[in-house]
Amino acid sequence: MADFFLGITLPDDFTEEVESIRRRFAAPKTAPHITLIPPFRWPGTDKELERVICEGLQDCPSFIVTAQGLGRFGRAVIFIDVVTSPELLELYSRLKETLGKKGIASSAKGRSYHPHVTLATRLSTGEFHKYMEELDDYCPVRNLPCNAVALFKMEVQGRFRRWQVVKQIPLG
Repeated sequence: MADFFLGITLPDDFTEEVESIRRRFAAPKTAPHITLIPPFRWPGTDKELERVICEGLQDCPSFIVTAQGLGRFGRAVIFIDVVTSPELLELYSRLKETLGKKGIASSAKGRSYHPHVTLATRLSTGEFHKYMEELDDYCPVRNLPCNAVALFKMEVQGRFRRWQVVKQIPLG
């Protein structure tokens, strides 16, 4: 049994931009991404999970995701906001339903889907104010292609744990 989550990875140039900011802050070590389905435990093989996801993505066309401006969750998380387009909601709903049919319940605990790219997390109040001040003139607007879903897996090596992209599963 392994832990996974599903997301959308960013183009290389935007990844570099986001990483240059995240290195200055209390940022997660996971590659910058937009989460689609939060972490879940899969009881089968990686290949079985890939097949299930592929089934859910049948006839799902590629589309553009728009990242625009900054947002926050309280004073603990700062992120680049992502427009919740009908296409993005459809992709999220398909994956949630597909995994739900296999007994994988959402771990979102009643929260609505709010797509974003995390810049800093687990912040103290002082860090939050400092980082928001540093980001005062940063207002990203990017159109990002979404033509695949990234399958992230928790890789464990001794005492080190890290989310890694193990497969890009194409849409359609």
